[in-house]
Amino acid sequence: MVSEFLQRQKDDMIREVSALGSLFFYILVIAVFFILGNREMFVKLLAGLAIMYAITILLRTVYFKERPNRYNYNSYIEKLDAASFPSLHASRAAFMGSVLINYFNSNLMSLVLVIVVLAIIYSRIPLKKHDWKDVLGGAMLGVIAYFAVVLL
Repeated sequence: MVSEFLQRQKDDMIREVSALGSLFFYILVIAVFFILGNREMFVKLLAGLAIMYAITILLRTVYFKERPNRYNYNSYIEKLDAASFPSLHASRAAFMGSVLINYFNSNLMSLVLVIVVLAIIYSRIPLKKHDWKDVLGGAMLGVIAYFAVVLL
């Protein structure tokens, strides 16, 4: 039996890993590239974000899937947030991971980024925000958005 202390530590770690897929963290990374004067990365990350949100809003509008822990909603915006498919955390993580793997072009950094992206994607499941279909759909959306941005 896991002690209450260890369970709290595990839960905290999962939430902290999940935060790496948050909109706040994504915007922070965009801001860093902007401040560093890397216009290309800034534009790629911004374009990817726009593509992922546009597709997610469209999908969540036409296909509503409840989260594992149901959210109450009273408006269209709240309903979009209450929908679980696809996972925007997984989309942002997969997209940013793909962009950064290409940017750093290093086997070691690629390995680290893949591990971090997989941890972010997995973290959404024990938090009961998404199930496997949601996070896999989100990850696929992130990769598709990456290729759309690269091809533009």
